[in-house]
Amino acid sequence: MAKRPIPHPTLSTARLRLRQFRADDADEMHTCFADPETMRFWNQPVYTKRVETERSVRNFIDCTPSYYRFWAVADGANDRCLGLVNYHDGHIRSRRASIGYMINPTRHRQGLAAEAVTAMLDFCFAELGLHRIQAFIHPDNSASIGLVEKLGFSREGVLRDNLRVGDVWRNDLLYALLSTEWRN
Repeated sequence: MAKRPIPHPTLSTARLRLRQFRADDADEMHTCFADPETMRFWNQPVYTKRVETERSVRNFIDCTPSYYRFWAVADGANDRCLGLVNYHDGHIRSRRASIGYMINPTRHRQGLAAEAVTAMLDFCFAELGLHRIQAFIHPDNSASIGLVEKLGFSREGVLRDNLRVGDVWRNDLLYALLSTEWRN
């Protein structure tokens, strides 16, 4: 018998609903995962086949909330999936996790990522009781660097050859935000 997914809490903002992924979100997410510019800074190569996106969306639905959780970032008016936010690599004993986010390229520069990440950070600090949240960012990803700095994250250093994407080793900038710094 297949295990039932653990329901996600739905988080709402002025324009967005962060909700559990559904299988039919694969169409919208494939727009992101198949786009070379969007995937340029992601931790996996471009998805060339739709089945890769479908597999990822199934994994987003069937998560282990103590370790990772993916929310579909949906338009509050029509529930259309616009991207994702997540926490992952959760360490419950150390009360820390890492975060990621991706918004459909047609919706960039509208403040949607900041709005979605803010809602997720509120949840992570208030509901999960996390103490530290980390973001690993490609050094050339100026939009993501600007986002986390706007939200109060501090740059802690460069991790050399930290991530292998396809056959390429990649450096990451390490940013972190502590619960004591959030909303201060």
